[in-house]
Amino acid sequence: NLKALAIHALDNFGKSLSVEATPYFLINQERKDRTYQKYIGVMQDEETKKLKQNPFSGLNTTTISFAYVDKEFSGLADERKTYSIGVRTTLLRFYNKEKVHANTIGMATALSNITVPVEVLTQGPEAIQAYYNDKQEQINTLLEPYQKVIKPQFRLDAAIGYSTLFKENSISSGTVKRFGSWLTSETSIILNEGSDAKTNNYFNLLLTARYIEDGFNASTPEDFFTNYYRDFGGKLEFEFGKLGVGYEYISRKGTIDSERSVGNIRFTINKDISITGGFGKDFSVNEDDNLVTLFGIHWGINTGNSKVKL
Repeated sequence: NLKALAIHALDNFGKSLSVEATPYFLINQERKDRTYQKYIGVMQDEETKKLKQNPFSGLNTTTISFAYVDKEFSGLADERKTYSIGVRTTLLRFYNKEKVHANTIGMATALSNITVPVEVLTQGPEAIQAYYNDKQEQINTLLEPYQKVIKPQFRLDAAIGYSTLFKENSISSGTVKRFGSWLTSETSIILNEGSDAKTNNYFNLLLTARYIEDGFNASTPEDFFTNYYRDFGGKLEFEFGKLGVGYEYISRKGTIDSERSVGNIRFTINKDISITGGFGKDFSVNEDDNLVTLFGIHWGINTGNSKVKL
């Protein structure tokens, strides 16, 4: 959102900046047929009343990104300004139709139990919206049983990215590139089906394939060369509410054969802040220098409180 972008830009201006946008949420926002059912891809046929699923609804999540960073490279004394663009999307996704539909109906039924006084109804939409806003705490309580995350049983994601830099930080010096494309599938199984717990616990199995052309290698400012890689691997992950624990292994074949073997952990403090960490063996040219330790904090910023809209 704009607030997050402004803070990020002020903190990093001149050193790095990244912007990612989802066109679906920016284009024609006033359309009346942009329903949750269409976005998630699970709908009820108006004539037969049977549930149907659009496996391509994940294309609504397509994002476009741009970034630049002053990046250090092995073999170069100075940083190089690096620019990149990328696109990612969900090509396919399949939900448990009955579970998603039941959850949607449950939420709608809960909201219908909130009675709007006649004197408020006669004052128009703005008064009605204000009334709902005042009842937000009551609404949250009614919706609490339906707030469990329902993940797709299967999804297939794709991404493509392209980066470039000027060899000597000038337009006349020529450019080199780095290109990558990914395919990742994820199968998710609920571990506590039917439980009264506030969250759904999941076992996730991810498989990934990636192709990379890496031209960001230099022995001197004039001598850049390209490495080519094909990565194949997967990840096992358990999600227990706010805690996620996983292990990933990826085999790399190409200019230099290598592998990545990393265990990772994630803890969500609240909807805005999560902490991640990892430890293991990373891709490396030198077997004596392949230890990876990761620690990060993901901080999201909301423009305001979520409200139920009519």
